[in-house]
Amino acid sequence: MPATAKKDYYEILGVTKDSSAKAIKKAYRKQARKHHPDVNPGDAAAEDRFKEIAEAYHVLGDEERRAAYERGPEQFAREVDLSDFFSQFGQSFGGGQGGVHFGAGGLGGLFDIFAGGGAAGPRGGAWSVAQPGRDVEVAVPLGFSEAIKGAERTVRYDLPNAAGDTKTVSTKVRIPAGVEDGKRIRVKGRGEPGSGGAPAGNLYLRVRVAPHRFFKRQGADLYLELPVAVYEAGLGGTIRVPTLDGTTTIKLPAGTRSGQVIRLSGKGAPRPGKKGKGKRGDLFVTIRIELPEQIDEGSAALLEQFERDHPYDPRRDMK
Repeated sequence: MPATAKKDYYEILGVTKDSSAKAIKKAYRKQARKHHPDVNPGDAAAEDRFKEIAEAYHVLGDEERRAAYERGPEQFAREVDLSDFFSQFGQSFGGGQGGVHFGAGGLGGLFDIFAGGGAAGPRGGAWSVAQPGRDVEVAVPLGFSEAIKGAERTVRYDLPNAAGDTKTVSTKVRIPAGVEDGKRIRVKGRGEPGSGGAPAGNLYLRVRVAPHRFFKRQGADLYLELPVAVYEAGLGGTIRVPTLDGTTTIKLPAGTRSGQVIRLSGKGAPRPGKKGKGKRGDLFVTIRIELPEQIDEGSAALLEQFERDHPYDPRRDMK
């Protein structure tokens, strides 16, 4: 028989009278997922709520039925007969025996909308909506040396549970050696759970690497500015250089100039990935000649004598 509009369908879906069709569909999907019997097995209240939601969307999701509903209960009762809908819906719910069953009729489109882009279909005689879980991203701070050598971390993050709130979960993850700042690492299947047999989402680790106090990094290569004394650059000699593996020595030729670059092969960061396994980048050492903080009278006299004996113009190329 014709139904009267006694229920506030807008309130049931959690929308307002001026909501767009798109907003109504979005609200319906959200409510339907939350109260679907597959998500709430054995919960009669959730099943009743799901029926209400489906009824509300059956009216508000159709332009003509919505218009009749907004013209008032009496007009709605004359123009719209919901008995067909209730009959189909009752059959779909298996004649009240529990579980949402998919039957022939007009509800196919309704559940297609509920699927919201996921795969929907009968499973074990019950209608289920396969909705993949969403991905989760967590920031993971690392020290510079940890990023170079690799590290293990236990990350904690929140995931939704069946009750509608969240729970905190812990996952132990391995950070590969040589990871760079800003790199996104995927941990498959550790995101939000899927529904209707669909797979869970993924967990993504966004790596944040702290800067080093003197090494700079570009990919697997490292860069270092090495301060040397005037006499070391002028006379040459063996000096010590810091590396990731401790210190090593390099031999400066006499007359080394500021800005000169010395390459130490294989002294950089590990190259990530299977192709780079066991391989490392290079360390590029840029020489920076540093003057003493103070020059006494004796040192000044020596410099003046050097200027007289070996005059040269360091800015000759700028003329």
